[in-house]
Amino acid sequence: MVDIIRHPSVSRPSFDQARWDQRYREGHHAGRTMEPDPWAAAHARYLQGGRALDVACGRGRHTLWLARLGYQVDAVDISFEGLRGLAAQIEAEGLADRVRLIHADLEVWRPEPETYDLILVVRYLNRDLIASFWDALKPGGLVLYRTFNTDWAQLRTDFQRGFLLQPGEFTLLFKDWEWLAYEERRLPPEGGTSEDCTSAILARKPDSERD
Repeated sequence: MVDIIRHPSVSRPSFDQARWDQRYREGHHAGRTMEPDPWAAAHARYLQGGRALDVACGRGRHTLWLARLGYQVDAVDISFEGLRGLAAQIEAEGLADRVRLIHADLEVWRPEPETYDLILVVRYLNRDLIASFWDALKPGGLVLYRTFNTDWAQLRTDFQRGFLLQPGEFTLLFKDWEWLAYEERRLPPEGGTSEDCTSAILARKPDSERD
C-alpha cells in the first residue's frame, strides 16, 4: 500500500489543486506517453542511484522511471488525483518500497536540506523552488531539468509567460554549478512543435571533497 503524505500547504484546497484534480478526473492526460522525457533519458548514464526528488510529478512517468533505475524517489505534486493514479501504478509494478508520495503546494513546500542525490524537474517552473535545490542536494548531487522557454508562447498564446524561461535564464539560475549538459532550443521561423521551445540543463552541485 502506497501512502500519500499530506503536507500542511494543502490543508485548504487551492484553485490550482482543484484545476489539476479535475483534469486528472476527466482523463485529460490519459493518452500521453508514460515514457521519460527524451532529453532526460539521453543522460541516464549520469544517474547512479540514491535518493531522488521528482518535482511536480503529475502522473509519475519520471517517478516510475527513476524507481526502475533503482532510486528511492520522493514524488511531490499539488494534485491528489494525480498522485492517487500514480499510487495504483506503483502498486501494480511492485515499486511501493521505492517511492514516497507527497501531496503539497510547491509554492509553499520546500525539500529538506542535504537529502537528495538527484532532483528532476520536467515541464514545470518555480524560480523560488529552484533556489532551494542547492541546499536540498548532497554534495555532488545532480539537477536534471527541462522545461518550456518563451518561444512556447508563440504556439500557446494562452500560456502564462511567468512560467516560461527567458532566453539564457538557466545560465544565470545555475551559474555556480558544474554543468554536465545544456541545451536551449528555439522555435524555427517556419514553425515547429513544443520540443522546439525548451531549455534543459544537467548540473552538479560541487563536491568540496573533490572540487
